[in-house]
Amino acid sequence: MNPIKWLMAGVACTVLVVLGGCSGQTGVYSTISGTVTHNGAPVDNAKVNLHSTVEVNGKKLGPFSAMTDSSGKYLLAMNGKEPGIPPGMYKVTITKLDVKNPNLPPDFDQGQMEASGLARNLLPKDYENITTTKLSVTLEPGKNENKNFDLKGQASTTAKPTGTP
Repeated sequence: MNPIKWLMAGVACTVLVVLGGCSGQTGVYSTISGTVTHNGAPVDNAKVNLHSTVEVNGKKLGPFSAMTDSSGKYLLAMNGKEPGIPPGMYKVTITKLDVKNPNLPPDFDQGQMEASGLARNLLPKDYENITTTKLSVTLEPGKNENKNFDLKGQASTTAKPTGTP
């Protein structure tokens, strides 16, 4: 084999190794859809959060979020400009906040709202954080449909909503 053919073969192998070995999850996406119910009844305006259970480059991915519609259906098909989220295993948290002051600062999170008495979670407390939830889902590349979550138990009573701050 002449040196040019060896060089071409070497370049081709290098390109294949780089494309196959370095790509990781880049360019591979998953979408997820399903229904959230509480004791069998659809839950509207619930926030479904997916928390990655693995690290990529030393960082956890997500959380990735979607809201349910009036029939309890949710769809997570975009992440910023990306057409989905990376495949893998995720822990799932679900909350539905009853907010008593719609003029809260935009940086208030659920914990701050509950601690201040400005909101409360209307769903069972077991599903509101990643340390207590028993919900999880494994996403394959492409569409992941009918990933339904039926929450059991009584609604949370962690904080009683009050007036304004």
